[in-house]
Amino acid sequence: MTQSRTKREWRTPGRRQGYRVLAPERHLIVCEGEKTEPFYFKGMRDALKPEFRNRIHIVVKGTGLHTVDLFDYALRESRLSGGYDHVWLAYDRDDFDLREFDSVVGKCAQSSDETTAFHALWSNPCFEVWMLLHFGYTTAEMTSAEALAKTDAAFRRELNRPYSKTAGGLFGEIQSRLHMAEENVDRLRTWHESQGAYSPSAMNPGTTIPEITRKLSEYIGDIKRRV
Repeated sequence: MTQSRTKREWRTPGRRQGYRVLAPERHLIVCEGEKTEPFYFKGMRDALKPEFRNRIHIVVKGTGLHTVDLFDYALRESRLSGGYDHVWLAYDRDDFDLREFDSVVGKCAQSSDETTAFHALWSNPCFEVWMLLHFGYTTAEMTSAEALAKTDAAFRRELNRPYSKTAGGLFGEIQSRLHMAEENVDRLRTWHESQGAYSPSAMNPGTTIPEITRKLSEYIGDIKRRV
């Protein structure tokens, strides 16, 4: 490889002996939370099939930062590293300013270019909405406390254990239900739009976590999807 070749050329898939050669990908996931979300995404990273683990590189960081501050952190980390293909921001609505919560989507779009794509993985009101949608569909508006209580009830009913925000192994435990959660998110977004709600802050409950699960699905083992 000569120095004149660009980063994008280096990452372009090619073919070798009739097979597609997977281009290396680097993913940075920055989370508002310092435990629940990082544990979940680290579980996703650990679920990568062995043949992809040297090609798909995932860095997960829990920051304790929120909305715009989280975006500024992600932008700074991306620039300092000099090479992430995808930067994912996982953050909640909770009680933060509506305009700031909504603005992160636009900031991600504006900062994306041909080398790095920024993605807003928002959840309204909180990450537990994503957990809850693994067990069923609902359009009921809820607070973070209500989402947590409903998720705990679903875990006790379906998995025979309480939900814990600090438990490891969360991704693997509900991985078989991933297709259901994704479909419920799609259905929920369609419902919100039918009600005239288009901004993230207006979509309660709602989330965009499926953007990353679908992006990485072909590299993760044992995900059962409907055809």
